[in-house]
Amino acid sequence: MKRTAAILFLCMIIQSCLFSRSDNILKPLEESTSSKDRFTQAYKLFSQHQYNKALPVFHEYLKIHGPDDDNFAWALFFFGISLKENGFTYAAFDIFSQLIDQSPNAKIVTHVLGLFESAMLKGQISDNYIRKTAFCSKNFAFIEAPLSDFIDFQQGMCNWEKGYIEWGNEHFRQIPLESLYYEHYRIEHARLMVLNNENHKAIAVLEDILKSKKVSKSIQSKAQITLARLYYGQKDYIRADQLYIKIAKYHSDQARFLLERAWTQFHIGHLDIALGLLTALNAPDFKNQITPEYFLLKSLIYKNVCNYQNALSIVDEFQNQYQDILSSLKERRPLDDHIPALQLLSHEKKISDLLIILKQLEYESKMAKSLTNKSLVDDLVSRYQILMNKYIHQIKKNADYIYVKLADQLLTYEENMRLMHYEIGLDMYQRVKQVAKTLNKASAEITADNPVIYPFINEYWNDELDHLRVSLTDHCQTLEEWDIFFK
Repeated sequence: MKRTAAILFLCMIIQSCLFSRSDNILKPLEESTSSKDRFTQAYKLFSQHQYNKALPVFHEYLKIHGPDDDNFAWALFFFGISLKENGFTYAAFDIFSQLIDQSPNAKIVTHVLGLFESAMLKGQISDNYIRKTAFCSKNFAFIEAPLSDFIDFQQGMCNWEKGYIEWGNEHFRQIPLESLYYEHYRIEHARLMVLNNENHKAIAVLEDILKSKKVSKSIQSKAQITLARLYYGQKDYIRADQLYIKIAKYHSDQARFLLERAWTQFHIGHLDIALGLLTALNAPDFKNQITPEYFLLKSLIYKNVCNYQNALSIVDEFQNQYQDILSSLKERRPLDDHIPALQLLSHEKKISDLLIILKQLEYESKMAKSLTNKSLVDDLVSRYQILMNKYIHQIKKNADYIYVKLADQLLTYEENMRLMHYEIGLDMYQRVKQVAKTLNKASAEITADNPVIYPFINEYWNDELDHLRVSLTDHCQTLEEWDIFFK
């Protein structure tokens, strides 16, 4: 999904609801003389993998019959699979959630839960979608291993998210050590430790996870990210940087990690590497993702080598970048009338993830309109409208909460940038007093360990983003910038 489209889409959905709700999903049809044969006809097509032909036949059967019919639950199950096979993923899992709620029989529920597990592992639907629609407050005691491991993990997370820690632990204790979901549990347990300020315990768990040979790439990446941030918090910048290097280059939140690694390199003292990582953030893929931290760190780097003109220009650049949004915040403008804030919110993970789902829902809804059966089209479009309204509501709820945090952060950064401007001036004044000591000393060039230099030609390659270095000259031993005082 292109960032520009995402921003516009977010602005539209937060300002108003795009679709009207319709609760009449399956409208009754008149009983036809051939209705008893519909299920047999639909299942024959289904068993022959002709899912596109089976779809309208199952649909007609479901509109004629009710839950009391012997074949209704199976028809609904086969209808859901037919939807999934035709690309209507979210409509299919909405049907599957309905089946779990109705619990028609253990065999159907077991099949459906297996489909949920497979979809989660393949990234077809989000973890939160699975938990909230299929697992919380339900009893699946009849499910056997290994599927029961998946269920115990999801229900444990349900309880943890609601604050019922011990209830969640009861589910997690049922997961065997050799299960795939035991590692999922351990990574979430480490995060809970961090929330409880038990960082040393969390580090021990995460380090142990990374030693495991059976851990998945997804869990490995999560462990590396969390551990890198914990090491950074402990000022162990070398170990933090070693982990940041290992994080996948094509991670969806790559810009965030480039910025975090820039901070570690700054604290290590590799200012050329830190500035190179910040330069990488200007790549087209990261357009509109630059955060206030970018300007603060960049100004700090230039200040540390007494390159005051550039340091001051970065402070001015921050003011120009965020002037409109800061003014709107101070005027207490409401979120739905604050486009610059919406642009920033679109990059928040909780919102960007929902935007991806909304985009997929919109695509599947448009795809449904291309079907030839009008009754099926109407019902699918109505179902997708309800689903989209659900996610629009969630986005608005998240946006209102994050907006408050964003306002606090931006105002804090504004104050920090003002302090930076003051400190730059103070450093310049102190250097004037040291004129006699520094006048005749040569400037020092900050160079990389590798002497081979390829000049930057404004081309950004993903594999090279974390290898860019900027040539910096330490002006702290020269008087080259004193003329700033006299301009």
